Amino acid sequence: MEEDPPSSSSPGRIVRVHLACRAALPIGTSLRVTGSHLWDPTEITGSPADPSDARRVSTLMGQHAFTAGESGFAGGSLGMGASNVVNEDEAAATGEGTMTPLGKDLIQPGGDSPGSVEKLLPGEKNGVAGNDDRVLMGVHDGRSDGWYASSVEMVTCPDTYPLWRTRRPVVLVLTDPPPKLADDDGDNNKTGSAESGVFHHHYRYLAVTPGAENDGAHGLTKYSDSNEPNSIENMLSKTKISSGSLGQLAGLDATTSSTDGSHSFPVSLWENPFLTSGDDDDSWKSSRSLARLSSMSSAGALSIYSDATSIQRMGGGLDPDYVLGNLPYRTLDIDVATASVTKSLAFADENSLEYTEDGILIDNWNGAEDVTYRPYRVREGLRIQKSEEEEKEEERMISSMTTDEYNEEKSTDLEAEKPQRRFFIVCYHLPVMVTKDPTTGEWQASWSESLLAKTCQGTFVSDAHRIGTITTNVSVTESDKKALRSLLASMDCTVLFFDDATRDAHYKGFCKQVLWLAFHHVDLLDMREPAVSFDLDATSTKKPVDGTLFDLGSSWDQRQVNEWWEAYNAVNRTFAVEVAKMVQPEDVVWIHDYHLSLLPKMLGEEEKRIKLPSLTKKIFFLHIPFPASMIFKEMECGPLVLEGMLNADVVGFHSFTEARHFLSSAKRILGLSNDSLEGGLIGVRYQKRTVVITMRSVSIEPYMVDAVMQLPTTIDGEESLQSKHTGRMIIAGLDVAQYLSGIGPKLITYEQLLHDMPTWKDNIVLVQRCLIPGARRLDEARTIREIRFIVQRIKNKYGDAVIDYEEIFGSTLPVDQRLALWKASDCLLNTELRCGLNLLPLEYVYAQKAAEVPGIVIASEFSDVFGVLNGALRISPYAIKDTVETIDKTLTMSKEDREGRHLRDIEFVSSSSSTQWMQNVLRDLGDQSMDDWREEEERDKEPASSESNSVAEFLAREHDEQFTRLDPNSIISAYKSASRRVIMLDFNGTIVIKEAVDSFLKRDTIGSVGDAPPEAVCQSLAKLCADPQNTVFVVSGDNNRNVEKAIGNIPGLGLAASNGSCFSPPLCVGETARTWLALDLGVDWDSVKKVTLPIMSKFTARTNGSFIKLAHSSIGWSYYSCDPEFGSLQAKYLVVELERELAHYDVRFVNLKGIVEVIPRRLNKGIIVKKILRDIAARDGNAGVDFILCMGDDVSDEKMFTSVFSFVSEMDEDYANVIPSPPVTQLTEGTLPASQSFLLEVPSVRCKDLTTPMFAYTVAVGKKPSHASQ
Repeated sequence: MEEDPPSSSSPGRIVRVHLACRAALPIGTSLRVTGSHLWDPTEITGSPADPSDARRVSTLMGQHAFTAGESGFAGGSLGMGASNVVNEDEAAATGEGTMTPLGKDLIQPGGDSPGSVEKLLPGEKNGVAGNDDRVLMGVHDGRSDGWYASSVEMVTCPDTYPLWRTRRPVVLVLTDPPPKLADDDGDNNKTGSAESGVFHHHYRYLAVTPGAENDGAHGLTKYSDSNEPNSIENMLSKTKISSGSLGQLAGLDATTSSTDGSHSFPVSLWENPFLTSGDDDDSWKSSRSLARLSSMSSAGALSIYSDATSIQRMGGGLDPDYVLGNLPYRTLDIDVATASVTKSLAFADENSLEYTEDGILIDNWNGAEDVTYRPYRVREGLRIQKSEEEEKEEERMISSMTTDEYNEEKSTDLEAEKPQRRFFIVCYHLPVMVTKDPTTGEWQASWSESLLAKTCQGTFVSDAHRIGTITTNVSVTESDKKALRSLLASMDCTVLFFDDATRDAHYKGFCKQVLWLAFHHVDLLDMREPAVSFDLDATSTKKPVDGTLFDLGSSWDQRQVNEWWEAYNAVNRTFAVEVAKMVQPEDVVWIHDYHLSLLPKMLGEEEKRIKLPSLTKKIFFLHIPFPASMIFKEMECGPLVLEGMLNADVVGFHSFTEARHFLSSAKRILGLSNDSLEGGLIGVRYQKRTVVITMRSVSIEPYMVDAVMQLPTTIDGEESLQSKHTGRMIIAGLDVAQYLSGIGPKLITYEQLLHDMPTWKDNIVLVQRCLIPGARRLDEARTIREIRFIVQRIKNKYGDAVIDYEEIFGSTLPVDQRLALWKASDCLLNTELRCGLNLLPLEYVYAQKAAEVPGIVIASEFSDVFGVLNGALRISPYAIKDTVETIDKTLTMSKEDREGRHLRDIEFVSSSSSTQWMQNVLRDLGDQSMDDWREEEERDKEPASSESNSVAEFLAREHDEQFTRLDPNSIISAYKSASRRVIMLDFNGTIVIKEAVDSFLKRDTIGSVGDAPPEAVCQSLAKLCADPQNTVFVVSGDNNRNVEKAIGNIPGLGLAASNGSCFSPPLCVGETARTWLALDLGVDWDSVKKVTLPIMSKFTARTNGSFIKLAHSSIGWSYYSCDPEFGSLQAKYLVVELERELAHYDVRFVNLKGIVEVIPRRLNKGIIVKKILRDIAARDGNAGVDFILCMGDDVSDEKMFTSVFSFVSEMDEDYANVIPSPPVTQLTEGTLPASQSFLLEVPSVRCKDLTTPMFAYTVAVGKKPSHASQ
């Protein structure tokens, strides 16, 4: 089959477009035009301070606006200058500096007066001033530097003024025509329409006064100097605009003033011929109509009537994104067949058009009747007509309905728009208690004392469905399981059953013998202590043994608990399968505690397996402590547990201490960074998502405590205790009989108190209750044995009356008995060694609310509760002497002090119920997911017809269609049709697989996987280089030795290293030795070294693992092998010191990827790209180039892309009008072929033939957005 010949209209073809505009601007003000879809200010992509995102991109690329430079659109329109420092925090916050080309958060169209197409046409009949009176009418924006960096320079001269034209062309790239939608038949402005064969370029004009200063609040206003009809003409008659004196324009942004101060001109002014000069509220009939700008008063402020609000006046509090994004746009038609501006413009009278001598269509500043505004006016007219029809239809429906019917319908519509989210609470232990009647055999169930139990005061949380297991006091048959499922289903619970071996290996084995110990800061060394060692008999499946690590084959061999780990995985997987069967997209699944730490990840995998349209929102909340990273690292499964938790959208803790340890483990084990989010949340970047870390404390259920305190059993219990210990102050204690509960230290401290202060012997009593839940049998048995021994010793020394000790089998003391103990006691002594959530001290505070002399809590500083109770007294259980003094202080504290401490805590304890806690956590989830949900909704919406979109939406849609995936067929077609090709490829991340570089992982090597590209890539490079019509260069940020070692042996391949500061021309066939050349970037490098090296040496000596790395045109201080946090901290201090000492040198600093580098300010990859292109184009008598392929993957490669288009724009320019490439020096010995004389740049950028089709592809590799054309 014969191959089709290459088409001259293939996507990727370059079009050079010149623009001309007649604008009578005052002296000192210049005209600019938005360059192309690459950095088009019509995009709403950045912050409110920079909607086009140009400032962020220019900063990260070492650019400042208003400064000439070597790279950019139209000879320095992107500027060169620089931000001194690029650091890893900025890069992480901005996605490594890549630019987002399209904003999705577009504001819906606002209101406009109903009308037809004609109503947009200018003229006195519709309230628009005549053309002469609105020469300078426009929208003022003081944020000039970002817009300047997004636009192309225009020039004029005395002979042609007021006619301005682009000094260099706007560079456009034809793209693949998008598929035509069924509802686009009426849209004549479809970009790249295959039927029309026309590519539509949209642009806007901007007047800029660089000398002005921005001294006002950010805002937008219609420019109007005074109410005099000829005020603008008077201003134009002034000979000079002074930048030294500033005035205020309508009390908003800064402007420039004339020499006498009587007139002013804004810093930056966008043209807008459709601003009205009247103030006619009657024309605004409905808030449903389309957005429109209107002057309000002599102050000149604008009104915006939005879709969601009623008609209102706004005194300057406008949304800048909305106004700028919806400004009118001009359209220029490009014939895709000839790659030239078409002369046959639709709706235009050819005789009414005006052209320059060389055939450029002339626009008029604010020329509403210009033909280039016609497509905008037609589309807006259709949009208004459609809006008017919808408004009339709604009015008709409203008029036929009663008020109640209308409100009911609107309410129904709103409810339908909200996502129907359901809530699932997943916990290993369901918050229910089940018992079986021994006589009837019937099962009964009731809610337990748990945060997760359904409460009578619950709101939407009460409607949650709960999933988990249950514990029974008898064995369960299949019929019992069926009855329990039915019974618990009536309580909105789903129960899961596991066989005894799996259940015990999961819970008693891995959860209680591994995770519980590690999460409570018990490391392998601690496990040699019998009380906290592995209990190998925990699962009751083996022959009983002593149960310590001494029984293991090796004290450090964790492989012997693999059976437990497998059971843990099996249980989590079962939960994932069962939950996935119940959920729907956007449901919320709240997973509780360490028993199910793998569930967030497994549930996501299961949801993808069954192909849910979208995943559920997941919360994981940990109710026990989280250990320091050093402890967590000791677990073989530690990274998997972390990854499981991080697959949730929100990870919650009860205190910042636990969250801090979690963040440290994520940083040091997985290399994840974190940052502060809006509203006080913390975010961790994981798998291109932001996982929110929240700290939410919870209290008790006050209404339940109030009810129980009125029970006769509670009152009798209180009286019984007081009667039993008449004349003594009561110290209360209630703890689980486990080693980490600190009962042993508590009893020893109490014994010391009686010894040191014998007067208390007859005046106090310790009422200690010990719970024996049976979860850690070995630990509990040994702890009880120790406690009994100490209790008996105290009784023997000081008598039975000083201590009241009891043991209770179970995990809790009945609530009436607890409250009786709290009300009867004078203080609560908590000596936990390591503990997470413990609500007992909070319950104690609440029980004391009616006491005449409130009791005081003495809390261990190692418990979470100490961070919650501000009125508690802090102790360290290990500091026995200090604890004795604290107990004495408490018992002798005055009533006033006790009341003061009680008041500090009672408000929180009374108002932070579990329902409120759940709502707070869900609110955090909402804050995290609201923007994502809106984006998904926007993405899932059916494409609307073009005339229904606002201006911003329409232009954003156009841009989205132009930034496309690379079409191999298009590039192959263009490649075959070209004969002078230049191919430039980034190294790491483009032709070599990039290794994930984590800022907080200590590794020996960084960067790429392996030393060279895969063999297939090397073969492809060799094949490309073998074609004499190709010039192929690989541009790398690595040093020249490493680059040459990796790919230097490929004949015909050019190399550029150190971000282009040095390069080696292609090797000819038969050559083996490379010649390396360097760019002279105007820095006295020897002087820089003399200042830099002593400073870096000082930091190297004080930072273990750091070293100095010298390369051509850079001095680096590597801290990649240092302690992650200490290295980052030292790097920041180093940059500060270097900035101070090198302030007078033309250098900048880069703190990225574990290294601080000092490099020339002008250095970037774009310089070498332009140098190569100029050299190749100048060969063979300035034959030029006809095919450019430039590929890269990160922020440093963006400069290569801009340099490609800057080169295209300067073609056929006088060499005296361009900034030459830096001088070249020879680094290594060797000779260069005469045809490759890179040492001297040919003083010409003119090309013999500009009519030959030229193709350029700037390709962003990977999924990151970029300003690349493909």
